[in-house]
Amino acid sequence: MKQSRQFLVFGKVQGVGFRRFVKAKVDVINEEEMKISGYVCNLSDGSVRVVAQGSKEDLQKLYEILSVGTIKSEVSHIEVSDVAKAEFDSFEILR
Repeated sequence: MKQSRQFLVFGKVQGVGFRRFVKAKVDVINEEEMKISGYVCNLSDGSVRVVAQGSKEDLQKLYEILSVGTIKSEVSHIEVSDVAKAEFDSFEILR
């Protein structure tokens, strides 16, 4: 059963390739079939928002990826919340 979650990632996560990193990692997870869909975008407060839909296991995998981040990023904390179910056709970087 698919779930929809929002991950707000705080710390040094803008200007360090974080969105491209998240997209690349999701693309690897999705190689065989669409498992995670949604988007990643920067917010004006310096955080990054990830809205994703997938199985509980795949969303946990995404959380672990977000927690580690890139070599240049420093993730201080992540706020996770359930969001209204929305259908996404892919996983995209929003500008």
